[in-house]
Amino acid sequence: MAGRVTPLDDHHKRLGARFTEFGGWEMPVQYSGIIDEPLSVRQGCGLFDLSHMGEVDIRGLLALEFAQWVLTNDVLKAAPGRVQYSLLCSETGGIIDDLLVYRHPDYVTLIVNASNTAEDLEWLLQQANKPPYRGKVAIVNVGEERAILAVQWPKAPEVMEAAGLGEVLDLPYMAFCLLGDNGELMVSRTGYTGEIGYELYMPAGDAAHWWERFMMLAEPMGLKPVGLGARDTLRLEMGYTLYGSDIDESTTPWEAGLGWAVKLSKEFIGRDALAASKGRHSRLLVGFVLHDRGIARGGYTVQAEGQPIGKVTSGCISPTLNRAAGLAYVDISRSKPGTPVQIVIRGKEAAAEIAPLPFVPSRVKDPVKRCTEK
Repeated sequence: MAGRVTPLDDHHKRLGARFTEFGGWEMPVQYSGIIDEPLSVRQGCGLFDLSHMGEVDIRGLLALEFAQWVLTNDVLKAAPGRVQYSLLCSETGGIIDDLLVYRHPDYVTLIVNASNTAEDLEWLLQQANKPPYRGKVAIVNVGEERAILAVQWPKAPEVMEAAGLGEVLDLPYMAFCLLGDNGELMVSRTGYTGEIGYELYMPAGDAAHWWERFMMLAEPMGLKPVGLGARDTLRLEMGYTLYGSDIDESTTPWEAGLGWAVKLSKEFIGRDALAASKGRHSRLLVGFVLHDRGIARGGYTVQAEGQPIGKVTSGCISPTLNRAAGLAYVDISRSKPGTPVQIVIRGKEAAAEIAPLPFVPSRVKDPVKRCTEK
Protein backbone atom coordinates (compact mmCIF):
# COMPACT_ATOMS: atom_id res chain seq x y z
CA MET A 1 0.00 0.00 0.00
CA ALA A 2 1.49 3.30 -1.11
CA GLY A 3 0.78 6.62 0.53
CA ARG A 4 1.94 9.14 3.05
CA VAL A 5 2.08 8.06 6.68
CA THR A 6 1.53 10.00 9.89
CA PRO A 7 4.23 10.46 12.55
CA LEU A 8 2.49 7.68 14.51
CA ASP A 9 2.66 5.01 11.81
CA ASP A 10 4.96 2.73 13.84
CA HIS A 11 2.71 3.02 16.88
CA HIS A 12 -0.31 1.92 14.87
CA LYS A 13 1.56 -1.06 13.43
CA ARG A 14 2.70 -2.17 16.87
CA LEU A 15 -0.94 -2.11 17.98
CA GLY A 16 -1.85 -4.43 15.10
CA ALA A 17 -3.95 -1.91 13.21
CA ARG A 18 -5.39 -2.69 9.81
CA PHE A 19 -4.66 0.03 7.26
CA THR A 20 -6.43 1.65 4.32
CA GLU A 21 -5.62 4.38 1.82
CA PHE A 22 -7.49 7.61 2.46
CA GLY A 23 -6.85 10.93 0.78
CA GLY A 24 -3.37 9.82 -0.26
CA TRP A 25 -2.51 8.62 3.25
CA GLU A 26 -1.95 5.16 4.67
CA MET A 27 -4.20 5.30 7.73
CA PRO A 28 -5.30 2.84 10.44
CA VAL A 29 -8.87 1.82 9.59
CA GLN A 30 -9.42 -0.34 12.68
CA TYR A 31 -7.72 -1.92 15.69
CA SER A 32 -10.11 -3.98 17.84
CA GLY A 33 -13.07 -4.03 15.46
CA ILE A 34 -15.61 -1.98 13.55
CA ILE A 35 -18.27 -2.55 16.24
CA ASP A 36 -16.11 -2.41 19.36
CA GLU A 37 -14.40 0.87 18.50
CA PRO A 38 -17.51 3.03 17.93
CA LEU A 39 -19.07 1.64 21.11
CA SER A 40 -15.88 2.42 23.03
CA VAL A 41 -16.30 6.07 22.01
CA ARG A 42 -19.99 6.17 22.93
CA GLN A 43 -19.44 4.39 26.25
CA GLY A 44 -15.83 5.04 27.27
CA CYS A 45 -13.15 7.03 25.44
CA GLY A 46 -11.49 6.86 22.05
CA LEU A 47 -8.10 8.13 20.85
CA PHE A 48 -7.78 9.08 17.16
CA ASP A 49 -4.80 9.96 14.97
CA LEU A 50 -6.06 12.67 12.60
CA SER A 51 -2.68 13.82 11.34
CA HIS A 52 -3.79 13.33 7.72
CA MET A 53 -6.03 16.40 7.98
CA GLY A 54 -4.73 19.60 6.43
CA GLU A 55 -3.80 22.64 8.54
CA VAL A 56 -3.54 25.98 6.71
CA ASP A 57 -2.88 29.45 8.13
CA ILE A 58 -4.20 32.60 6.48
CA ARG A 59 -1.89 35.38 7.65
CA GLY A 60 -0.95 38.89 6.61
CA LEU A 61 -2.24 42.45 6.76
CA LEU A 62 -5.59 41.52 5.15
CA ALA A 63 -5.89 37.99 6.56
CA LEU A 64 -9.29 38.43 8.20
CA GLU A 65 -10.74 40.33 5.25
CA PHE A 66 -9.53 37.59 2.91
CA ALA A 67 -11.03 34.88 5.14
CA GLN A 68 -14.34 36.76 4.98
CA TRP A 69 -14.14 36.75 1.19
CA VAL A 70 -13.34 33.05 0.64
CA LEU A 71 -15.48 31.53 3.43
CA THR A 72 -19.27 31.35 3.54
CA ASN A 73 -19.62 31.88 7.30
CA ASP A 74 -19.02 35.21 9.04
CA VAL A 75 -15.49 34.93 10.41
CA LEU A 76 -15.65 38.34 12.08
CA LYS A 77 -18.54 37.22 14.26
CA ALA A 78 -16.32 34.54 15.79
CA ALA A 79 -14.34 35.98 18.69
CA PRO A 80 -10.63 35.15 18.99
CA GLY A 81 -10.36 31.76 20.63
CA ARG A 82 -13.50 30.38 18.97
CA VAL A 83 -13.89 27.71 16.29
CA GLN A 84 -16.35 28.07 13.43
CA TYR A 85 -17.63 25.60 10.83
CA SER A 86 -17.53 27.04 7.32
CA LEU A 87 -17.38 26.22 3.62
CA LEU A 88 -15.28 27.13 0.62
CA CYS A 89 -17.59 27.56 -2.36
CA SER A 90 -17.02 28.12 -6.04
CA GLU A 91 -18.46 31.04 -8.00
CA THR A 92 -21.41 28.81 -8.90
CA GLY A 93 -22.11 27.91 -5.26
CA GLY A 94 -20.70 24.38 -5.31
CA ILE A 95 -18.88 23.17 -2.19
CA ILE A 96 -15.11 23.06 -2.70
CA ASP A 97 -14.54 21.91 0.88
CA ASP A 98 -16.01 22.05 4.37
CA LEU A 99 -13.68 22.96 7.20
CA LEU A 100 -13.11 24.36 10.68
CA VAL A 101 -11.91 27.94 11.15
CA TYR A 102 -9.79 28.70 14.23
CA ARG A 103 -10.04 32.44 14.84
CA HIS A 104 -6.89 34.07 16.20
CA PRO A 105 -6.73 37.83 16.90
CA ASP A 106 -5.23 38.73 13.50
CA TYR A 107 -5.22 35.50 11.45
CA VAL A 108 -7.08 32.21 11.07
CA THR A 109 -6.14 28.55 10.92
CA LEU A 110 -8.19 26.31 8.62
CA ILE A 111 -8.52 22.57 9.25
CA VAL A 112 -9.33 21.06 5.87
CA ASN A 113 -10.09 17.59 4.56
CA ALA A 114 -7.10 15.40 3.79
CA SER A 115 -8.22 14.57 0.25
CA ASN A 116 -8.70 18.27 -0.54
CA THR A 117 -5.61 19.82 1.05
CA ALA A 118 -3.58 20.29 -2.15
CA GLU A 119 -6.57 21.58 -4.12
CA ASP A 120 -7.63 23.93 -1.30
CA LEU A 121 -4.12 25.35 -1.07
CA GLU A 122 -3.95 25.95 -4.81
CA TRP A 123 -7.37 27.62 -4.83
CA LEU A 124 -6.57 29.82 -1.83
CA LEU A 125 -3.26 30.85 -3.37
CA GLN A 126 -5.03 31.80 -6.59
CA GLN A 127 -7.49 33.99 -4.71
CA ALA A 128 -4.72 35.53 -2.58
CA ASN A 129 -2.86 36.53 -5.73
CA LYS A 130 -5.71 38.78 -6.83
CA PRO A 131 -6.23 42.44 -5.89
CA PRO A 132 -6.63 43.71 -3.23
CA TYR A 133 -5.00 40.74 -1.46
CA ARG A 134 -1.83 40.31 -3.53
CA GLY A 135 1.18 40.89 -1.27
CA LYS A 136 -1.03 41.37 1.79
CA VAL A 137 -2.13 37.78 2.44
CA ALA A 138 0.04 34.72 3.06
CA ILE A 139 -1.31 31.17 2.69
CA VAL A 140 0.88 28.89 4.82
CA ASN A 141 0.68 25.08 4.72
CA VAL A 142 1.57 24.51 8.38
CA GLY A 143 0.11 20.98 8.34
CA GLU A 144 3.25 19.57 6.73
CA GLU A 145 5.01 19.83 10.09
CA ARG A 146 2.06 19.19 12.41
CA ALA A 147 0.14 16.27 13.87
CA ILE A 148 -3.43 16.02 15.18
CA LEU A 149 -4.91 13.78 17.88
CA ALA A 150 -8.49 13.57 19.15
CA VAL A 151 -9.84 12.32 22.48
CA GLN A 152 -13.59 11.69 22.45
CA TRP A 153 -16.25 11.04 25.17
CA PRO A 154 -17.57 10.19 27.70
CA LYS A 155 -14.39 9.97 29.74
CA ALA A 156 -12.60 12.55 27.59
CA PRO A 157 -12.51 15.25 30.30
CA GLU A 158 -11.22 12.72 32.83
CA VAL A 159 -8.55 11.50 30.38
CA MET A 160 -7.48 15.03 29.51
CA GLU A 161 -7.12 15.94 33.18
CA ALA A 162 -5.15 12.77 33.91
CA ALA A 163 -2.84 13.61 30.99
CA GLY A 164 -2.02 16.97 32.58
CA LEU A 165 -4.37 19.07 30.45
CA GLY A 166 -6.93 19.99 33.08
CA GLU A 167 -6.90 23.66 32.04
CA VAL A 168 -8.79 22.81 28.82
CA LEU A 169 -11.82 21.54 30.75
CA ASP A 170 -13.03 25.12 31.07
CA LEU A 171 -13.28 25.46 27.28
CA PRO A 172 -16.83 25.83 25.97
CA TYR A 173 -17.90 23.88 22.90
CA MET A 174 -16.21 25.18 19.69
CA ALA A 175 -13.47 27.06 21.53
CA PHE A 176 -9.69 26.57 21.72
CA CYS A 177 -6.59 27.64 23.59
CA LEU A 178 -2.85 27.68 22.94
CA LEU A 179 -0.58 25.86 25.39
CA GLY A 180 3.16 25.33 25.69
CA ASP A 181 6.02 27.79 25.98
CA ASN A 182 5.30 29.25 22.54
CA GLY A 183 1.68 28.26 22.03
CA GLU A 184 2.76 25.28 19.96
CA LEU A 185 -0.01 23.03 21.31
CA MET A 186 -3.48 24.09 20.18
CA VAL A 187 -6.33 22.30 21.96
CA SER A 188 -9.99 22.70 21.05
CA ARG A 189 -13.25 21.32 22.35
CA THR A 190 -14.33 19.94 19.00
CA GLY A 191 -14.77 16.59 17.29
CA TYR A 192 -16.53 14.55 14.61
CA THR A 193 -18.40 12.11 16.84
CA GLY A 194 -21.21 14.09 18.48
CA GLU A 195 -19.64 13.53 21.90
CA ILE A 196 -17.75 15.79 24.28
CA GLY A 197 -14.23 15.69 22.97
CA TYR A 198 -10.97 17.49 22.35
CA GLU A 199 -8.67 17.84 19.38
CA LEU A 200 -4.96 18.51 19.86
CA TYR A 201 -2.82 20.17 17.17
CA MET A 202 0.92 19.90 17.75
CA PRO A 203 4.35 19.79 16.13
CA ALA A 204 4.83 16.44 14.41
CA GLY A 205 7.80 15.71 16.65
CA ASP A 206 5.55 15.82 19.73
CA ALA A 207 2.97 13.35 18.42
CA ALA A 208 4.60 10.23 19.83
CA HIS A 209 4.94 11.82 23.27
CA TRP A 210 1.25 12.67 23.46
CA TRP A 211 0.09 9.39 21.95
CA GLU A 212 2.11 7.41 24.49
CA ARG A 213 0.96 9.68 27.29
CA PHE A 214 -2.67 8.97 26.45
CA MET A 215 -2.12 5.25 25.83
CA MET A 216 -0.66 4.92 29.34
CA LEU A 217 -4.23 5.68 30.47
CA ALA A 218 -5.75 2.93 28.31
CA GLU A 219 -6.00 0.24 30.96
CA PRO A 220 -6.85 2.34 34.03
CA MET A 221 -9.37 4.58 32.20
CA GLY A 222 -10.76 2.41 29.43
CA LEU A 223 -9.28 4.43 26.57
CA LYS A 224 -8.94 2.68 23.21
CA PRO A 225 -7.33 3.65 19.90
CA VAL A 226 -9.92 4.17 17.17
CA GLY A 227 -9.49 3.98 13.40
CA LEU A 228 -11.07 5.68 10.39
CA GLY A 229 -13.73 2.97 10.03
CA ALA A 230 -15.25 3.75 13.41
CA ARG A 231 -14.83 7.47 12.83
CA ASP A 232 -16.94 7.18 9.69
CA THR A 233 -19.63 5.23 11.58
CA LEU A 234 -19.65 7.74 14.44
CA ARG A 235 -19.99 10.78 12.16
CA LEU A 236 -22.72 9.04 10.17
CA GLU A 237 -24.70 8.36 13.35
CA MET A 238 -24.65 12.14 13.88
CA GLY A 239 -25.61 12.94 10.30
CA TYR A 240 -22.32 14.77 9.74
CA THR A 241 -21.35 15.04 6.08
CA LEU A 242 -18.16 13.57 4.60
CA TYR A 243 -16.57 15.41 1.70
CA GLY A 244 -16.40 13.24 -1.40
CA SER A 245 -19.33 11.11 -0.28
CA ASP A 246 -22.13 13.42 0.86
CA ILE A 247 -20.90 16.76 -0.45
CA ASP A 248 -18.67 17.93 -3.28
CA GLU A 249 -18.50 20.70 -5.85
CA SER A 250 -21.68 19.42 -7.51
CA THR A 251 -23.69 20.02 -4.30
CA THR A 252 -24.76 23.31 -2.74
CA PRO A 253 -25.05 24.11 0.97
CA TRP A 254 -28.84 24.35 0.61
CA GLU A 255 -29.11 20.80 -0.72
CA ALA A 256 -26.75 19.44 1.93
CA GLY A 257 -28.60 21.06 4.82
CA LEU A 258 -25.62 23.30 5.52
CA GLY A 259 -27.31 26.62 4.86
CA TRP A 260 -26.78 27.63 8.50
CA ALA A 261 -23.06 28.03 7.64
CA VAL A 262 -23.85 30.48 4.82
CA LYS A 263 -24.23 34.17 5.69
CA LEU A 264 -25.74 36.01 2.72
CA SER A 265 -25.49 39.28 4.66
CA LYS A 266 -21.80 39.53 3.68
CA GLU A 267 -19.90 39.29 0.42
CA PHE A 268 -18.03 36.06 -0.38
CA ILE A 269 -17.13 33.93 -3.38
CA GLY A 270 -20.30 32.20 -4.59
CA ARG A 271 -22.66 34.49 -2.68
CA ASP A 272 -24.64 35.68 -5.70
CA ALA A 273 -25.17 32.16 -7.01
CA LEU A 274 -26.25 30.91 -3.59
CA ALA A 275 -28.59 33.85 -3.05
CA ALA A 276 -30.24 33.11 -6.41
CA SER A 277 -30.61 29.38 -5.70
CA LYS A 278 -31.85 29.61 -2.11
CA GLY A 279 -35.20 27.86 -1.76
CA ARG A 280 -35.06 26.58 -5.34
CA HIS A 281 -33.25 23.29 -4.85
CA SER A 282 -35.15 20.14 -5.82
CA ARG A 283 -33.31 17.64 -3.62
CA LEU A 284 -32.23 17.43 0.00
CA LEU A 285 -29.73 15.35 1.97
CA VAL A 286 -31.69 13.28 4.50
CA GLY A 287 -31.20 10.43 6.92
CA PHE A 288 -32.85 7.04 6.51
CA VAL A 289 -33.07 3.77 8.44
CA LEU A 290 -33.60 0.32 6.96
CA HIS A 291 -36.38 -1.98 8.17
CA ASP A 292 -35.08 -4.93 6.18
CA ARG A 293 -31.69 -6.62 6.40
CA GLY A 294 -28.77 -5.26 4.42
CA ILE A 295 -26.46 -2.26 4.20
CA ALA A 296 -27.24 0.67 1.92
CA ARG A 297 -23.98 1.70 0.24
CA GLY A 298 -23.12 4.91 -1.55
CA GLY A 299 -24.64 5.01 -5.04
CA TYR A 300 -27.62 2.75 -4.29
CA THR A 301 -30.95 3.96 -5.66
CA VAL A 302 -33.67 5.26 -3.35
CA GLN A 303 -37.22 4.59 -4.54
CA ALA A 304 -40.74 5.55 -3.51
CA GLU A 305 -43.78 3.78 -4.92
CA GLY A 306 -41.54 2.03 -7.43
CA GLN A 307 -40.02 5.23 -8.83
CA PRO A 308 -36.43 6.42 -8.27
CA ILE A 309 -36.29 9.54 -6.10
CA GLY A 310 -32.61 9.75 -5.18
CA LYS A 311 -29.27 8.15 -4.34
CA VAL A 312 -27.59 6.94 -1.17
CA THR A 313 -24.36 8.81 -0.34
CA SER A 314 -23.26 7.03 2.87
CA GLY A 315 -24.46 3.97 4.76
CA CYS A 316 -23.45 1.63 7.57
CA ILE A 317 -24.65 -0.65 10.32
CA SER A 318 -24.94 1.63 13.34
CA PRO A 319 -23.55 -0.14 16.41
CA THR A 320 -25.43 2.29 18.66
CA LEU A 321 -28.78 1.71 16.93
CA ASN A 322 -28.04 -1.91 15.98
CA ARG A 323 -29.57 -1.32 12.56
CA ALA A 324 -28.62 -0.05 9.13
CA ALA A 325 -28.78 3.69 8.52
CA GLY A 326 -27.43 6.20 6.07
CA LEU A 327 -27.65 9.49 4.20
CA ALA A 328 -29.16 10.09 0.78
CA TYR A 329 -30.16 12.88 -1.56
CA VAL A 330 -33.86 12.54 -2.34
CA ASP A 331 -36.53 14.59 -4.06
CA ILE A 332 -37.45 17.36 -1.64
CA SER A 333 -41.11 16.33 -1.82
CA ARG A 334 -40.12 12.97 -0.30
CA SER A 335 -37.76 14.32 2.36
CA LYS A 336 -40.11 14.47 5.35
CA PRO A 337 -39.18 12.16 8.27
CA GLY A 338 -41.41 9.10 8.34
CA THR A 339 -41.76 8.91 4.56
CA PRO A 340 -41.59 5.24 3.48
CA VAL A 341 -38.95 4.51 0.82
CA GLN A 342 -37.09 1.54 -0.58
CA ILE A 343 -33.35 1.14 -1.07
CA VAL A 344 -32.36 -1.05 -4.03
CA ILE A 345 -29.66 -3.37 -2.67
CA ARG A 346 -28.16 -5.78 -5.21
CA GLY A 347 -31.27 -5.62 -7.33
CA LYS A 348 -33.74 -6.13 -4.47
CA GLU A 349 -35.87 -3.52 -2.72
CA ALA A 350 -35.29 -3.13 1.02
CA ALA A 351 -37.93 -1.32 3.06
CA ALA A 352 -36.72 1.89 4.71
CA GLU A 353 -37.97 5.26 5.85
CA ILE A 354 -36.70 8.81 6.00
CA ALA A 355 -35.48 9.49 9.56
CA PRO A 356 -34.67 12.68 11.48
CA LEU A 357 -31.03 13.58 12.13
CA PRO A 358 -29.01 12.97 14.16
CA PHE A 359 -29.68 9.26 14.57
CA VAL A 360 -27.99 9.39 17.98
CA PRO A 361 -28.49 12.35 20.37
CA SER A 362 -25.57 14.78 20.37
CA ARG A 363 -23.79 15.46 23.64
CA VAL A 364 -21.29 18.04 22.39
CA LYS A 365 -22.79 20.83 24.49
CA ASP A 366 -23.14 18.82 27.70
CA PRO A 367 -21.40 20.41 30.71
CA VAL A 368 -17.91 19.12 31.48
CA LYS A 369 -17.23 17.72 34.93
CA ARG A 370 -13.78 17.37 36.40
CA CYS A 371 -12.53 14.12 37.86
CA THR A 372 -12.72 15.60 41.34
CA GLU A 373 -16.44 16.34 40.94
CA LYS A 374 -18.64 13.52 42.20
